Amino acid sequence: MIVPQAKDSQSPEAPMEAPPAYDTAEASSSSSRPAPVEKVSPRSPTSPSSSTVKPRGVQKSTWNHLQDDMGGLLVGMGLGTTQYRVAQEVRKTVTGLIHDLVRDQTIDSNMACDGILESCNEICVAHSIDIASLLQRAYIEGHTPLYWAIVKRPTDQLEPKDLEPPPLIRALLRYSAPLRDATLRDVRLACLHNCDQWLFQSLRMSPEFGALSHKDQLLLGVQVPPDTLKIGEPARHDAPFSVEFEVAHFQKRMRISRLVTLDFISHARMWQITFFIADGDWGLNDGEWAARLSLLNPSPPTTVQATYTLDLHAPEDDVPEKLELTGKLEADDKNLSAALPDAVQYPRSPFLTSEGNLRGTLTVQITQKK
Repeated sequence: MIVPQAKDSQSPEAPMEAPPAYDTAEASSSSSRPAPVEKVSPRSPTSPSSSTVKPRGVQKSTWNHLQDDMGGLLVGMGLGTTQYRVAQEVRKTVTGLIHDLVRDQTIDSNMACDGILESCNEICVAHSIDIASLLQRAYIEGHTPLYWAIVKRPTDQLEPKDLEPPPLIRALLRYSAPLRDATLRDVRLACLHNCDQWLFQSLRMSPEFGALSHKDQLLLGVQVPPDTLKIGEPARHDAPFSVEFEVAHFQKRMRISRLVTLDFISHARMWQITFFIADGDWGLNDGEWAARLSLLNPSPPTTVQATYTLDLHAPEDDVPEKLELTGKLEADDKNLSAALPDAVQYPRSPFLTSEGNLRGTLTVQITQKK
């Protein structure tokens, strides 16, 4: 909460200049605007990224946050320091600029966002303010700036083929990292509210999104998922849809991590394909390798008929393996599972490519209520 400044008998310290107002920054010439952040070159999914963002303020501990709360209380009593009051004004200015940036999105303003965010970052560093914590506050109608940047993003007729997020979302991700669990949930919710499968997959391929567990990052030597998903949208609303998938280094990940998940958005729902090793649950034998289809919150429940079709890569095998799944799905409650053929575990499995990847197609028919 921003509290009006108390009058000091002594002249206050001169505060550092706050970031320019959004409309001023957008209208100013390139010579008066702060130098933009160096453009990050596209990253290969198999290579760790290197950040070009300037140093941010040190992340604060719980004790530091408590001190900030006490400082705010003292300011309210007219006892706070000038330094704290200046920091509060900086926070107010920065959050206001970010609010305007996500509210007034256009394709042109998206391209100018780097300079504004760099200016905000520099003033935050000067006042020991952690900009990552500031950007992850749900202060805009109960949501984070990232949420609003996603739901209001300008859409082009054709989506880029390189799966790179739009400039504003990309910049907010960089300055917000590392993302908290609550922020990740807000980002996923925004993609679901927009039914934006393209952007969701684009974010999954971003190192800041953290789609891979630390164990998988160590195992695979990458920061982004090497897996691929391609959604085939049906011509009719009541026709089945298909999901082509490829899971990299399938056997290695199953034996060490025991779990591989692929998330996607279709038909106003967020779905999850999971490959896992059973531990006696889900009606499967302990130790069986299995596939599961589930819905993630806040997706509405539905009844489906689904089929996993696993591609075969041995020349003598020309009949693909099919796993049938039928039943009702409810988020965090009812899932559908089926055991994988035992041969997926073999060293020279006919279900794996020469690189050890598992390929297949999930076909889903949503059953209409009678």
